[in-house]
Amino acid sequence: MPHGYIITEWTEDGLKVKLSYPEDLVIDLDDMMRIFYAHITGAGAAGNVLVRLEKARSNVSSYFTGMQSDMPIMINLMLELGEDPEMFGEAVLKEVNDDLIKYLRQMNTNVSESYEIVKNIKLYLRNTLILLDRLKSLSKEQRLAQIYTSEKARTILEALQERPLSRRELQGIIEDKLQKIIPNIEYVLDPFIKTGLLMQDWVGGDTDITLFLLNDFTIFRSPVSKLVEDAKKNLPTPEVAEKYLEAVTKFFTNYKPTFEDNLKIAWTLMNPDNYDYITLFRERAYPINKIPKGPGESLDQVGSFLKGMEDDQVLIVIKDSKDTLWVFLLTDIVVHTFYPEYLIEKIRKDRMEGKLKKNVAIKHLEFLEAAYKK
Repeated sequence: MPHGYIITEWTEDGLKVKLSYPEDLVIDLDDMMRIFYAHITGAGAAGNVLVRLEKARSNVSSYFTGMQSDMPIMINLMLELGEDPEMFGEAVLKEVNDDLIKYLRQMNTNVSESYEIVKNIKLYLRNTLILLDRLKSLSKEQRLAQIYTSEKARTILEALQERPLSRRELQGIIEDKLQKIIPNIEYVLDPFIKTGLLMQDWVGGDTDITLFLLNDFTIFRSPVSKLVEDAKKNLPTPEVAEKYLEAVTKFFTNYKPTFEDNLKIAWTLMNPDNYDYITLFRERAYPINKIPKGPGESLDQVGSFLKGMEDDQVLIVIKDSKDTLWVFLLTDIVVHTFYPEYLIEKIRKDRMEGKLKKNVAIKHLEFLEAAYKK
C-alpha cells in the first residue's frame, strides 16, 4: 500500500516541504534533493520520474510542474520498495496531480483561506490513498478498462496486434512512439497477463522473452437487459418503467461508439466507487433515498458519485408523480473479449514475407489454438 504523499516546493531558499499526508510521513533533505535532481537533469521541464530511495525504503512516483512554472511543485507519491505507479494507471495519477495543483493554486491566491484549503487537501489525499489501495484489486473488466485508459497500454496492444515481439522490441517501439523512457515494462504488462490477453514464453535460440497476443477486447455501451425486461413488465412502477424505456430507446437510437466516449466509460468503469454502483444498478433501480450506502457514507457523498455518472449518461434519474426520484442504469458498460482471428492471416503473411521467424510463427499458432479451444 502507498505510504502517502509529500508535496515539496522549490523556493528562493531551496527545496521546502509544503505539505505531507499522513502528517508523520517524513523524508530527509538528501532524498528530497535526489528526487529534485532526477527532475532537473536536462531542461528541468514538467514531467514524471520514478526514484528508488534506499534510505527511506521507498519508491517515489514524483510529478514536477517544471522550473519555468510560476509554482515549481513536486508531488511525491511514496510507495513501497518494489511498487510501481503503473499498477494504479497513469490516468488516475494524472487526475490526482491535476486536482492537487488546483488546490495548491488556491492556497497561493487565497492566503486567508489557506487553513481550510489545507484541510480539504488532506481529506482529498486520505480518500486518494483509499482509492489507490482499491485499485490494486480490480476485476477483470476493470483491468481491461485500465488498459484502455493508458496510452502506454494502448500502444502495447496496437503493437502486439501486428505480430509477436520480444520485450526489448516492444519497449523500443513504445519509447519511440511516446518519446519517453519506460523503466519497468513488466508493470505495464501486468494487466495484460492478469486478464489473459497475452502469453510470455521463450522461443528456442532467442535471448529474450517473446510476447504473444492471445485475446483482444473492445469496450462499448449496451442496454441493461435485466432493467429493460423489468420495465417491460412495468417494474418498478408502470409510470417509471414507461419513462425508462423511452429514455433507453432515445439514447441507443442515436448511439455510435467513438474513441472519446469509450475512453470516458472505461475511466468510469475503472473507478472502484463507480464500479460498485454500476454493479448494484445492473440488477435493479432504486429510489435515491434507499440506495445502499457504504460505512460512513452520507447521502450527499452518494449523490456526488451519481452526479458524475449521470452527466456521462451512464445513469438516469426519473421522477414519478409522487416526486420520488428513481435511479436507473441508462447504459451498461460492456468490456467484450474476443478471439483475434485476424492474427491467423497476419502470421501467415508475415511468415511468407520473411518478417516472422518460423519457430515464432509456430509457437504463436500453437498458443492461439489452445486459446481457441478454451
